Amino acid sequence: MLKARKQFSIYLPNKPGELKKLLHKVKRLNLSAAATFANSDGAIMRLVPQDPGSFQNILKQSGLSYTKQDVVMLTVKDQAGGLLQILSKLQRAHINIEGMYIVGEHDGINATCV
Repeated sequence: MLKARKQFSIYLPNKPGELKKLLHKVKRLNLSAAATFANSDGAIMRLVPQDPGSFQNILKQSGLSYTKQDVVMLTVKDQAGGLLQILSKLQRAHINIEGMYIVGEHDGINATCV
């Protein structure tokens, strides 16, 4: 299954408590996916909310800097070579991947990729 979604990338200082402060602001909104990429200078938190409009309003009210991207969430067979099959299809369609992460449970049947 393929779903088009909005992903928000938020820059955070790389220090204790910053992620908790961000998530506390959006605690009433359900997230479909989350990933953090950090280095010594800071961290980028990537979040895919189920309600992007409300999420964006909270970020604006909080004065947080962010970018918004279109992403695709897709279901991949949870087996050896499952992701490779999807990547081959994307390559044939000339679709470039700028980033990817796996979310959700691996139930032996399916996994979800963003």
